[in-house]
Amino acid sequence: MCANTENIRNKCKLIVDILNLSIFFIDPNGNVIYEDPNHQVLNPLLSNEKENFFKHLDYQFGKDFHFPVIRKSSYFDKYILISVVNDEIFEGTAIIGPILSYPLSEDKIDVLINDTHAFFRRESVMKYYKTLPIIESEKLKSVSIFVHHLFNNELISPQFVNENSVSANTSKLMEKVHFDVFENMKSKVIRRDNLFEKKILQIVKEGRVEDLKKVASLRKEEEVVSILSKSSYIRSLKNHIISLITLVSRAAIEGGLNEELAFCLHDSFIQNLEDMQRLDEVKGVAREVLTTFTKNVKQINDEKYSQTIIICKDYIYKHIYQKINHDDIAEKVDLSPKYLSILFKRETGISVSDYIQQTRIDEAKKLLIYSKTSISEIAALLQFNDQSYFTRVFKKTCGITPMQFRERHHLIDK
Repeated sequence: MCANTENIRNKCKLIVDILNLSIFFIDPNGNVIYEDPNHQVLNPLLSNEKENFFKHLDYQFGKDFHFPVIRKSSYFDKYILISVVNDEIFEGTAIIGPILSYPLSEDKIDVLINDTHAFFRRESVMKYYKTLPIIESEKLKSVSIFVHHLFNNELISPQFVNENSVSANTSKLMEKVHFDVFENMKSKVIRRDNLFEKKILQIVKEGRVEDLKKVASLRKEEEVVSILSKSSYIRSLKNHIISLITLVSRAAIEGGLNEELAFCLHDSFIQNLEDMQRLDEVKGVAREVLTTFTKNVKQINDEKYSQTIIICKDYIYKHIYQKINHDDIAEKVDLSPKYLSILFKRETGISVSDYIQQTRIDEAKKLLIYSKTSISEIAALLQFNDQSYFTRVFKKTCGITPMQFRERHHLIDK
């Protein structure tokens, strides 16, 4: 038992009394230091077994999280996991929940009951979901920051709160990481047919395999996705993924992928998807679809250029927020700057400096569409001398000013 046990118990009780939320505290060896006796903690779909509960969260005893983690299970309930460290000693994990971000309809609960064959527990399952506290996602982040501060005396920014999903019967489907293609963009779902899809499809169309790896989540938030099948959650996921396959195949064709190959991939993915019966298998298809199509687009685009020019273009893209020196690019490919200029112009049709400027403008368009970053800040981030110069270059390239472009295409609510 850790020396700080009594203090931990008092803080746990404070959370129960003030926030009216359930809480476990587990030490690094798996011992329960505190368990709230006044609230229901275990989901009836887990047969009320604590072992199943920890698998439900993909929680491993002794694992230390550096920041608050919000985990959403495949059963829709969410939990906050807070690691407690005292004098650099890991003392255990506070597990707060269950919580919902939105009320579940009886239709959705029935879908879960059907998928888990919990017909004889329908009444207790319904009661469980109807009595869970409702805390919308942004407020839940604030709660996690507050609890982290209470236990660790450290106040952190919301951007460091890690939110991910786990499958009920498998280890984590994927590691959720920050989507940092645009450093200044707030992660926020706007409309299922706009922000999420446009960002993902643009990555596929451009063959940006590295950017695809940085995507925070390849699932739709259930809060904004309607159930397309009222009999099965798995059927509903399949329907959404089929829609995704269709959209992605079109984006890949626009990116240069041969139509026949795109259609073959499209049909093959759908046929294999329909044969799947397990939830974890179905969820894995989305990433496989995106990765396969994006890699194919990248391969087609790379075949247009020599390896030297491919390396140059990748270098420029990866350093787009930094000052890019022509000599540095030449050194990267072991060529003289003069010969690189000749080779680059011969293969791409434009000079190195023009390509850098074109790439910066393309990046500016994405920031104008997907973020609230000010135009002056975008200009500074992309290494333009000042906002006036940025505006002139942008208008020369796009025919309209950055402000006009944002007004026409912006997807983030003001």
